[in-house]
Amino acid sequence: MDEFDLIKKYFVPISSIESQYLSNDGAVFKPKKDLDYVVSTDTIVEKIHFKGNEPPDQIAKKALRTNLSDLAAMGADPEFYSLSLSLPKAKSKSFIENFVKGLKEDQKKYKIKLLGGDLTASSQLITITINIIGTVPSGQCISRSNSMVNDLVYVTGVLGLSNIGLLNLMKNDKKYSIAKLKYYLPQPRVEFSSSVRNFVTSMIDISDGFVQDCRHLARLSNLEFAIDIKNLPISDIDLLSYKDRLNAALIGGDDYELLFTSPPVYKEKINKIAKLHGLQITNIGYVKNGKNGQVTSNNRLINIDAYKHF
Repeated sequence: MDEFDLIKKYFVPISSIESQYLSNDGAVFKPKKDLDYVVSTDTIVEKIHFKGNEPPDQIAKKALRTNLSDLAAMGADPEFYSLSLSLPKAKSKSFIENFVKGLKEDQKKYKIKLLGGDLTASSQLITITINIIGTVPSGQCISRSNSMVNDLVYVTGVLGLSNIGLLNLMKNDKKYSIAKLKYYLPQPRVEFSSSVRNFVTSMIDISDGFVQDCRHLARLSNLEFAIDIKNLPISDIDLLSYKDRLNAALIGGDDYELLFTSPPVYKEKINKIAKLHGLQITNIGYVKNGKNGQVTSNNRLINIDAYKHF
């Protein structure tokens, strides 16, 4: 099957009316009144973000969910996405058939529509780029830069699980199963984010590791984030030392949990919303005037190297 046959057989059935059912060069949709649009793009690459031997439907979900997490970080509700997929010709039919199954399942789960995209051959590795579009009521988008002095600092979920899963993929002990699943299938906190956007001053999704992403919020608000490391919600996998579990929480990437700030007056409200969504949240510190752009614990700079692409 050539490129056009593959698109017609697998992608047209999961496309939307806005995509013109992939019959034209572009999609057409009418902006909704009183809404702001949030647009983000993210790429995942074989051997860097995924191994390549995972089930294709799982890879599809990881690609879409990492982008959905970017929308969650801004309090946006998912609307549309476009997909660019490059893969070796030898893998095309078998991979795409199951890849699309994953997309279809998550389109339904997260109520998002496919607008279109591109399908090309690559020499060796699979590369997936998604451009995603979400909406928020006008003026209610959450940024990274509006933290205020005395805000409380929160994180959702448990930190470091994805990194632990990645480092222990080849181990068979069942105690690693939750961590492996976290690595394979991120859980973007879209519904929770949408519910708390009116009570949050700044937010980011933890994709590059807690310390690095926390620094982003502190730097952009030009304030200091005072963190109590002992309060970090880390893994309880007892096969690993406390030091290893803490290190995974501090610098391990791909957690896709939310790190956010909120005034103390909303503490009870935030906790109630989290409970309604069955989501663990933890108050790990507060925002203060001090060492602008820095993250500290017990008045000491958290000086630890985080992952960088370059």
